[in-house]
Amino acid sequence: MASRQHLYQDEIAAILENEDDYSPHDTDSEMEDCVTQDDVRSDVEDEMVDNIGNGTSPASRHEDPETPDPSSEASNLEVTLSSHRIIILPQRSIREKNNHIWSTTKGQSSGRTAAINIVRTNRGPTRMCRNIVDPLLCFQLFIKEEIVEEIVKWTNVEMVQKRVNLKDISASYRDTNEMEIWAIISMLTLSAVMKDNHLSTDELFNVSYGTRYVSVMSRERFEFLLRLLRMGDKLLRPNLRQEDAFTPVRKIWEIFINQCRLNYVPGTNLTVDEQLLGFRGRCPFRMYIPNKPDKYGIKFPMVCDAATKYMVDAIPYLGKSTKTQGLPLGEFYVKELTQTVHGTNRNVTCDNWFTSVPLAKSLLNSPYNLTLVGTIRSNKREIPEEVKNSRSRQVGSSMFCFDGPLTLVSYKPKPSKMVFLLSSCNEDAVVNQSNGKPDMILFYNQTKGGVDSFDQMCSSMSTNRKTNRWPMAVFYGMLNMAFVNSYIIYCHNMLAKKEKPLSRKDFMKKLSTDLTTPSMQKRLEAPTLKRSLRDNITNVLKIVPQAAIDTSFDEPEPKKRRYCGFCSYKKKRMTKTQCFKCKKPVCGEHNIDVCQDCI
Repeated sequence: MASRQHLYQDEIAAILENEDDYSPHDTDSEMEDCVTQDDVRSDVEDEMVDNIGNGTSPASRHEDPETPDPSSEASNLEVTLSSHRIIILPQRSIREKNNHIWSTTKGQSSGRTAAINIVRTNRGPTRMCRNIVDPLLCFQLFIKEEIVEEIVKWTNVEMVQKRVNLKDISASYRDTNEMEIWAIISMLTLSAVMKDNHLSTDELFNVSYGTRYVSVMSRERFEFLLRLLRMGDKLLRPNLRQEDAFTPVRKIWEIFINQCRLNYVPGTNLTVDEQLLGFRGRCPFRMYIPNKPDKYGIKFPMVCDAATKYMVDAIPYLGKSTKTQGLPLGEFYVKELTQTVHGTNRNVTCDNWFTSVPLAKSLLNSPYNLTLVGTIRSNKREIPEEVKNSRSRQVGSSMFCFDGPLTLVSYKPKPSKMVFLLSSCNEDAVVNQSNGKPDMILFYNQTKGGVDSFDQMCSSMSTNRKTNRWPMAVFYGMLNMAFVNSYIIYCHNMLAKKEKPLSRKDFMKKLSTDLTTPSMQKRLEAPTLKRSLRDNITNVLKIVPQAAIDTSFDEPEPKKRRYCGFCSYKKKRMTKTQCFKCKKPVCGEHNIDVCQDCI
């Protein structure tokens, strides 16, 4: 397998792996594709060797590997490589039920790297976002102003309809604007990084736990906005849903995915897999996958960079209404997800839901020019019966079949388990000398976890809140995806400047602060704002009150009668005395005598 060293690949991967809440080895894929090998070897493996005589089955004859028969040396079907074996079938070709022909030996090669395995592009952000290191600007590369404007437009339409049934219309039910939607996103961001997304709004806005959420907006306004948040025209949905069930969020989803495609150039190896966005409410295309952590939700087949975990493209799975253009589902999604890299000679790693022999052959041709490595299901008609599991076949053995650039390996990691792997990279029958696994399987294990790791990073800092509307669940998922992608671009740009990037937690905190600041500054301008809220906002923004500035050297102003700053407004108690430090008016009841030394 041809490989290339890309700039900052190892550094970015190390930063992502060193996060406290991220472990790249704990994947949650529903397929057990990572091939392992038992430390305990079977007695059959230690004492006997499988051989196939003329016209006999693999289990028909055994002999001691230490004393081979010289007469049968030419027809010996096992090659020993550091106590690990490759089984070679006696016939030169195998024809399957669908007339697919496999060769048992690899043809001669020129010794040069095939052109299909040479990639001439470097991984990293595109030119328009190469020097951006501000977390807010990195995040706004994905959540564009067009998305926020679309949300504001249709949310206000929904608010107009809801206000018709309200008797008392307070300030909490007024129309929203772009600044307020950014404030909502900032609060969701903070709840993700502080792991507060599961808390109720009563706990979230409790001052005893913190003042950040209270400083941005009231609890009533927060609940009202989330309840009425809309991403599309509600009146057009009944007509458009017959053609596209994803209509309620289709427009903002396309804007977001288009930015993911444009902002980053992926590396040599890509991973195609599926992410399950947890949701248990009513949805026409909700899926049930028991081996996923959430089990119920919306499935998104997606493609990620295998090294940096950047999500390049994703397509929602809409169930039976999916238009596959006459192709099988797995083949359709692989070709659609890799549109941005067609003709670039990259490699695609996927699991057995996507992999098939026709797909591998099709990707080698123009306009795709891509190679494929993936596990393949044992019930595929292209898999020969001769390479399937048999009791006499020893643990750790491998069998290879070839069809031009295609290579099929059958590996037995356990007595009752068989793994089939297909590669279109013109592979040879090579087995690792240390552990006995084929190099194809080792490469697959290294590159298969891109989507699973991306999904794990999304769930470790998630904005998901309890909701009965699947468009809101998709919106939360978009924010989680944007957090990870923007952080990858930020790390790459910081490393390009030879500076140490922030941790992902600090990156999210700074992003939340930058998104919240304009809204809190606007709120300070309200003359009727409560004094306690004003103090909370000034503490969060670290603003020094103008009255607190030392004016001891200024000329004394004539004293005026003013209301006491500590008495209830009902008393209307006026005084000429004021605090020497903050200049607040103080009546005799709240005045404190202090000696000269203490002053």
